[in-house]
Amino acid sequence: MPSRWTLVLEADRPDAERPVPPRQLHGLAASLLEHAGTDHRAQDKPYTVSPLMAAPARSHAPHGRATTAVLRLGWLPDTPRPDLTRLTGTRIRLGAQFFTVASAHEDLMPYAALVRVPPAERAVLDFRSVTYFSRNGRWHPLPDPVLLYGGLIRRWNLFAPPQARLTDVEEKELLGTVALSAHDISSSPVSPASGTRIGFTGTAVFRLLDQHGPSPRAWQLFTALSLFAMAAGVGAQTTHGLGTVEVTLQ
Repeated sequence: MPSRWTLVLEADRPDAERPVPPRQLHGLAASLLEHAGTDHRAQDKPYTVSPLMAAPARSHAPHGRATTAVLRLGWLPDTPRPDLTRLTGTRIRLGAQFFTVASAHEDLMPYAALVRVPPAERAVLDFRSVTYFSRNGRWHPLPDPVLLYGGLIRRWNLFAPPQARLTDVEEKELLGTVALSAHDISSSPVSPASGTRIGFTGTAVFRLLDQHGPSPRAWQLFTALSLFAMAAGVGAQTTHGLGTVEVTLQ
């Protein structure tokens, strides 16, 4: 089932902390979440990873030392998943930096539970890392509602059990009614692999619009997919720290 782990980290040398390149984030996620026999070159990976983010104010490890960073990892298949809570107390490496995992918490997001969440009128997405979409072989640095929710539908249908997948009719209705109703974003460059791309960070608000009114099922799926984004990420290269979002329903 979909889930999201939050690892609270202590840097061995807090004074020497620096941004972690996307390829190093991908390497750590692969080492933790890819099983033996997994095709590392597969286009669709069953996991996501966030960038290294600042720990919340006054966040402390169990023994009282201030924590320095938070890392989030998402798991998408409806299959047994690794137990990352076992990492508590161990050291991990990100490039030349070493961290101790002070705590590891898992939030479960079963597909069946997501579609039972009471429908929301709006979904506020906070893009915590640089996000961009790929369209016709080119990058698209804007929160396009059809690209965003179309990508979430594709990931949902790829990893959800058959009975939970969206039908073509449901997909058509949702993508025909979802709209961007407000945004406050800034462009930002990112270099996930070869070359530099332009993406964005900030917030965007989405809702469903239709003069005849979307069906109750469309509202239900809109809400479920919005929450799913916290585990699945949005846009391109979510296995390299891009497209990390927090979601607030209104």
